[in-house]
Amino acid sequence: AAACSAFLAQAVAIFAAEESGAPDVWFLTASHVAFAAVLLAISWLERWHFLAVLAVLSAGLAQFLYSAGHTGGAFWDSRLLFSCPIYLLFLAYPLVLGKRVGRLLEPYLAAVLAAAVFFLIARQSFLDGGLRPIIGLLPIAQAALAAVHLRQLLRLEPAGARMPGRLALVAGTVLAFVTVAIPLQLEKEWVTIGWALEGAALAWLYGSIPHRGLLLTASALLAAVFARLALNSQVLTYHPRGMPILNWYLYTYLVSAAALLLAGRFLAKTRDVLTEGVPRVSSVLPGAATMLLFLLLNIEIADFYSQGPTITFNFTATLAQDLTYTLAWGLFALGLLAVGIALQNRSARITSIALLVATVLKCFLHDLARLGGLYRVASFVGLAICLALVAIVLQKYVLRAKPPIDKHESR
Repeated sequence: AAACSAFLAQAVAIFAAEESGAPDVWFLTASHVAFAAVLLAISWLERWHFLAVLAVLSAGLAQFLYSAGHTGGAFWDSRLLFSCPIYLLFLAYPLVLGKRVGRLLEPYLAAVLAAAVFFLIARQSFLDGGLRPIIGLLPIAQAALAAVHLRQLLRLEPAGARMPGRLALVAGTVLAFVTVAIPLQLEKEWVTIGWALEGAALAWLYGSIPHRGLLLTASALLAAVFARLALNSQVLTYHPRGMPILNWYLYTYLVSAAALLLAGRFLAKTRDVLTEGVPRVSSVLPGAATMLLFLLLNIEIADFYSQGPTITFNFTATLAQDLTYTLAWGLFALGLLAVGIALQNRSARITSIALLVATVLKCFLHDLARLGGLYRVASFVGLAICLALVAIVLQKYVLRAKPPIDKHESR
């Protein structure tokens, strides 16, 4: 009966706010905070923990209706004043319970839902109030407040008895607000860098909290990073051309590739299979990082030889540019081969040999063949010699069979 009375009183307050001559925002705020507090108290005393979630939904409805009736820049501060105390009430609920929260999920779920409602209302209020330059502070502040819940859970629960679902909900909330803050406050390549670092952080967190949601989120972020850098032609027009080599391409691709490699290293120690029949995430990320590094190599060469404000790729411009590409590809292939041999990675060795073959063919069939005359004849001779050397490397490091295991030695 008390809970029904509180919901009815909240409904009356919602309709009163829509009428002409509605009460002051201070009175409405105090009323809804009081009604929500009563519902939370009943939820705890009667052990009806679902009431905490229902209280968020009713309070959220009140906030959205108030915001819909008070739009524009003239009411941005009143919308924040109405929503902020309600949000803080639900945020404080798990903290007030302390150790009594036990293994309950509902107090934290209510806090997460309240945070989502407040973000949607506060974001529009920030925009209407002319606070666009600092809008990224909103999700960052909410992430910091949610981190207080995460710290509480880590302190209250012993390492071997933690609820992965509840811990992942709170940790995911923190990271979700950080994820949202990046495109809200940053732009262009900084969005990509932010997502790459967050994806690596999520991969590390998945090693401590093996919740599937963390793996899916990390994989989605890292896939978005790769797509933005490898499949998005607009990345080349983010900024006008500047200093060769030491430019924004260098740190953007290097940081993103490093994040992919770190994430792959973190996930290699976990069960990181998205679905049956699909390669492990940790086995795909190093390949994606290698592709980003190879793209960076070609972008830097193109940028060095380009004229004007934008990059242009031209593989038939001058012999010097062609040979620069060829030399860089060859060095990259040899470096990749060395890594593959050192790490005993067959995929890296095969990829390096394939790139080395493509480099040799390009050198002798395209670059040097343009010279004509005896130079062309010499290019075919050189091609034969290089292909023979590649065949030797292929036989020694790629196609070599593993030595048989001696059963007596294994014993």
